[in-house]
Amino acid sequence: MKSIRGRLSVLFLCAAVGVAPAVWAAADNDNPVRIVVPWTAGGFTDTLGRMLAERLTKITDMSVIVENRPGASGSIGSNYVSRAKPDGHTLLLNTSDAFVYAINSKANPNPTYDPIRDFTQISLMAAQPVLLAVGKTTPVHSVAEFVDYARKKNGSVTFGSSGEGSAVHLAMQLFSNAADIRLIHVPYKGINPALLGVLAGRVNAIFISFQGAGNYIKTGELRPLAVSSLERAPLDPSLPTLAESGYPGFEVMLWYSLVGPKNMPPALVDKWNKAVKQALQDPELHKRLTEANTKPIGSTPAQAEEFQQKELARWTKAIEAARQ
Repeated sequence: MKSIRGRLSVLFLCAAVGVAPAVWAAADNDNPVRIVVPWTAGGFTDTLGRMLAERLTKITDMSVIVENRPGASGSIGSNYVSRAKPDGHTLLLNTSDAFVYAINSKANPNPTYDPIRDFTQISLMAAQPVLLAVGKTTPVHSVAEFVDYARKKNGSVTFGSSGEGSAVHLAMQLFSNAADIRLIHVPYKGINPALLGVLAGRVNAIFISFQGAGNYIKTGELRPLAVSSLERAPLDPSLPTLAESGYPGFEVMLWYSLVGPKNMPPALVDKWNKAVKQALQDPELHKRLTEANTKPIGSTPAQAEEFQQKELARWTKAIEAARQ
């Protein structure tokens, strides 16, 4: 099976795509371009947005800024962009979490936008796996031990997530189904409170990114069991994948993309697409992403659209499994 990470790697453009500022001459340079980040300031998505905005400002010779519009698992900022003018001045840094929330009718019973139809795809930007990890008070050191522990506890083992219907919640649902175990979901208001719940021993396990785990792995307070990509993580090649741990083909990747409102003119989409690809070639941005075990990507709008359709099928299946 070809991995999501592998498919995304094929999309990554190794050669820089130049976009001269002259192509933006017809644009309204007095009107800043806003990249809406639908999460609070300070997190990884916000950091990625600000690094992108800084580089796009240099590439396009326009003022590109980040505007944080957090709330409702990314839906407030996403809804705002879906209703904006398709003039290229309002863009959205989309995430897998916001995408999953938008299609989950249980978590979001009254959606105000469609995560695919109401946006214009510009480019996939980056993707990262998550870690299956436990706190130090949970007496397991491998995936096999975790599964055996969950079975012996007969459905009393718990896991924390960043909220009902979040990507990490549904990722654990996919894994528990694959392993044929029952786990109790404990939703928190964000991944950091969920992590603190694991560290304090209030819940047993969590799916979390490398940067979300911080230094707690080094201190021994958080014990990673496996990574959710099909390939081992460059940051810790000694850590097995879930696929290697008895679940062939199991893979979950979190992703980031840049989109605009629907009906953006193709010529404008092409300009932003080329600018994003050029920004992703920046050595410092590339370094920061790699340090977070995140794969830089540069795709065409058509490839981004195809990927979104596949993600819709994947996460719809996970949502249905969570309802059972």
